[in-house]
Amino acid sequence: MESCRISIGLRGAKSTTHNEYCVLIDVLRASSTIITALAHGVKEIQTVTSITDALKLKKKNYTIVGERKGAKIPGFDLGNSPVEFLNSIKNHPIKKMVLTTSNLTRVLVYLEVAYICSSINLTAVSTLIQEKKVNLVAVGGSHGVVEDLGIALALMMRLKGIRFQKGLMQEMITNSPAARHLTSIGYGDDVKFITQIDKYKLVPLYKKGVVTGFKKW
Repeated sequence: MESCRISIGLRGAKSTTHNEYCVLIDVLRASSTIITALAHGVKEIQTVTSITDALKLKKKNYTIVGERKGAKIPGFDLGNSPVEFLNSIKNHPIKKMVLTTSNLTRVLVYLEVAYICSSINLTAVSTLIQEKKVNLVAVGGSHGVVEDLGIALALMMRLKGIRFQKGLMQEMITNSPAARHLTSIGYGDDVKFITQIDKYKLVPLYKKGVVTGFKKW
């Protein structure tokens, strides 16, 4: 590999240089919702920062998905929840989504291009960015950045050929303040789902406001 560094939050994302690939990590839960949606039939995800912009796209037959402080936004079709998404598509397939969240979508707006990483597609991302110069951005939020830093560290170690214990990754997710908050407001199933390391072989690509599935292995 060329070089790899870890940075944090919006400032870290904005520090990405012109010759670096940016990898955004928001494990609980935006990255995981995006990966799950693209792995189950969604063709494109528009990302917006405001509730108003999301509601405008509902009129164009987008499924609107989002949260504030972890909870589903009133009037939205779904919350920012991979488990809720999977339950929904049992009855109604989804092809187009719009997503707004408290953290990830507010970082994306400042970038032109980025890959999206979580625990559930770790190997797919590490395979894609081998031999590239990368900035691994742990997005974090109001409940800290522990789980995102854990996945960033695991990804960096894989790129360097060092084994990172799966159980340790799972512990960093489930014992994080963000996971405790989500569990307290009824999203414990999401936390459990997201501890499934390497569930999907897909890397989402964000480009100028739209996320699509970039590659499968």
